[in-house]
Amino acid sequence: MTDLNNLSFEEQMQRLEQIVEILDDGEAALDEMLALYEEGMKRSQYCREYLEKAEQKVTLIQNAAS
Repeated sequence: MTDLNNLSFEEQMQRLEQIVEILDDGEAALDEMLALYEEGMKRSQYCREYLEKAEQKVTLIQNAAS
């Protein structure tokens, strides 16, 4: 797995979509599915934190403009 910090938010989301498709397909071996699930959870957490920081920044900008 590529270091999470080396990919953009959009790249993280694209990889998450790929993971979901593979898991939904159900054709992967159990070990691979577990590894993908773990990767997906890490990427999901990264994206959630990224969005929270972005929301905080927008709030700061709005408050500064008021």
